[in-house]
Amino acid sequence: MTYDAFFRTATGNDPYGYQRRLAGDTAGRACESLLINIPTGLGKTAAVVLAWLWNRVAHPDAAHRDTWPRRLVICLPMRTLVEQTHAEAAKWLDAHNLRWDEKSTATHTGKVGLHLLMGGADSGEWDIYPEADAILIGTQDMLLSRALNRGYGMTRARWPMHFGLLNNDCLWVLDETQLMGVGVRTSAQLEGLRRRIGTALGCATWWASATLDDRLLRTPDHPELPPALTLDETDRTSPEVDARIQSVKRLAPLPLSLAAGSSKVVDPYIDALATAVAEKHQSGTTTLVILNRVDRAKDLCAALDKLAKKQALPERVLVHSRFRPMEREPLSLRIKEPGEKIIIATQAIEAGVDISARILITELAPWSSLVQRFGRCNRKGEFNTTGGADIF
Repeated sequence: MTYDAFFRTATGNDPYGYQRRLAGDTAGRACESLLINIPTGLGKTAAVVLAWLWNRVAHPDAAHRDTWPRRLVICLPMRTLVEQTHAEAAKWLDAHNLRWDEKSTATHTGKVGLHLLMGGADSGEWDIYPEADAILIGTQDMLLSRALNRGYGMTRARWPMHFGLLNNDCLWVLDETQLMGVGVRTSAQLEGLRRRIGTALGCATWWASATLDDRLLRTPDHPELPPALTLDETDRTSPEVDARIQSVKRLAPLPLSLAAGSSKVVDPYIDALATAVAEKHQSGTTTLVILNRVDRAKDLCAALDKLAKKQALPERVLVHSRFRPMEREPLSLRIKEPGEKIIIATQAIEAGVDISARILITELAPWSSLVQRFGRCNRKGEFNTTGGADIF
């Protein structure tokens, strides 16, 4: 099987050029630390998971497979991203019949364990199978604490066990680094220490983001940056890639500002914003409004509900990080369903969520956050033929 065929079986699509280069195409490549600086919407998650799967599990040469780490550790800043990545990885493994069912008595041989590491989730007993191939997907608090020998949510007696397993024979992938704060520096320092002190079996780290600030990766024990993977001219010849890169997004200011946090100031601001959302919304499309605080997002949703009693408005969907697990999955499906709607959200939606709005209204935020938010507007360039999209 070629890498293109392997990728197509998993995803239903041909790989982009950079996805082939990351995997080394059919011949494979050596595993090394990388910066993966690729624009949003171009399949970074599929690129990293399938590159590891091809080189570690599916490559025809057993000697080559043994040169790659047996554990893929995907470290993410938010629970919603963990759940989404886990679902995608499960789908790709099942497409190739590679997922190990830990509830059965079947052997691990030739299969890949898939484990969640986040608060409230059962990660399974991945740590008693150190010889097995596994994909570990978790939040940065759970994974980095284990790599620091201080594992959250586990007994102290098992700390050294996870410390050893996560600092040996692993390919770490840190995705959406712009949301990780000090976790990015921690991961770089750990990578530097592993190289300086040495490990029984090698480790490498991939840092992936559309807005990667590589200054965060220079630490006392990790002073130099690894090679970078970016789009090249061959990538840009792809119509799909070109449509995403050249997607039309007009930026204009909305004449609203919030000077203080008192209700006397916030309430008129929310009312004016609700009116602006109703005015800017385009019939038959999705409008996405992103605010910086949960309370303002809830207030705006209530204001739009009130406004809907006076004029016709489409379905309103509120998205923030405080929903319970039982509510998050149906909510995630709801926002991705086709059809006209207004989504009112917080930072929880700005990374990794594959939605595309015709109108985006956002409060000011740090530049990396704004770039991620812009990535939820005309994401695939689908509105280019009808004049593009608008960001306020």
